Amino acid sequence: MAALASCLALLAPACAARKNAPPTGHNTFGQGTRYIQKAVRSSSEGVIILPSKRAENLFDLQRLNEIAQALRPPAAACFVNRAIETMKRGKRDGEEAYVDVPEGQVKIRTRLSPDGEVLRTEVLDTGFKDPEIEPCIMEAIQSRKWIKNRSGVVQYLDVIYWVSLGDGSEDKSPEAKAELRRQQAIAAIRGKGCLERRVGAGTYPVEGLNLVDRDGNTLVSRIEPNSLPQKVQECLSVVLRDIQMPRAPNSFVRPISPRVEYTVATDGTVSFADERWINLILMEEKAAREERLAEVDRGLGIAAPRASEEAAPPSSEDAEASASASEETTTPASEPPPAQDPGQAGMKLKLGGHRRAEAPQ
Repeated sequence: MAALASCLALLAPACAARKNAPPTGHNTFGQGTRYIQKAVRSSSEGVIILPSKRAENLFDLQRLNEIAQALRPPAAACFVNRAIETMKRGKRDGEEAYVDVPEGQVKIRTRLSPDGEVLRTEVLDTGFKDPEIEPCIMEAIQSRKWIKNRSGVVQYLDVIYWVSLGDGSEDKSPEAKAELRRQQAIAAIRGKGCLERRVGAGTYPVEGLNLVDRDGNTLVSRIEPNSLPQKVQECLSVVLRDIQMPRAPNSFVRPISPRVEYTVATDGTVSFADERWINLILMEEKAAREERLAEVDRGLGIAAPRASEEAAPPSSEDAEASASASEETTTPASEPPPAQDPGQAGMKLKLGGHRRAEAPQ
């Protein structure tokens, strides 16, 4: 969206594109149309604001750019909140795909009073088939704080918004599929509590729909209709919302469909298909983490001694030496040696003399 951000609000002097552009630097209508088409093709969603030709010099263009960027989150929320209600898995051109996606493009004319108040909005052109997207976008436009113009009369701007899911290639790789299996199994461990003491014995397949952002965080989720009680489905929807996918910086909203099959035994025990597999995976990951920590400790010289070395039994030689040492410590002390003859060679003598004790005064 870098190119879009640089030209977002204008298609005017700051965005002169071609070498044969008029000396004023203004883009022609055809150049503006081509720019919009290119922006729509290069990005899954975005907002462009086009002032009328009469008003393009009356507005602070930088401020229009900021408003365009600020419109993106509420407009995207219109799409996401509607998509989680309408989307479902189906067939398109003979292949599995998501259908009933509320994607499209709309051009909304916005009339502003001189002090920046939105007087009226109307749809000039739309590609949205879902009837709820356009009113939601217009509400987002009307709730924005716009800018004053210097003409003193009513002016209009055209707001163009487009959104689509994209091809979803980032989640079709073997690595992404393996990560989804791991994430949905971890979520399924928590989901066991949703079924315990709430449903009878049987097998319960559960499929959900998560809409994930470019950072891999789940924005909204739902559970497809099934035989489970409504409160159990709501509980599982909250659990599956914790699924975290790898980042995909170039995506917008990514749909994933986690699947879990629970089995409730006659004694109420709840299990699921991948439970043994995920437990083994988690144990291996824990062992690998501990091994890495041990390597770090050894590198810092603070590794603990091995358990085998600490618990090694004493040898027979060590036992004998220990016994003899204990005997020596318990043997009573011998008589002091007799005094040596002062005339004997090698005898050290005190040659400093002796002090007499002073007589008391």
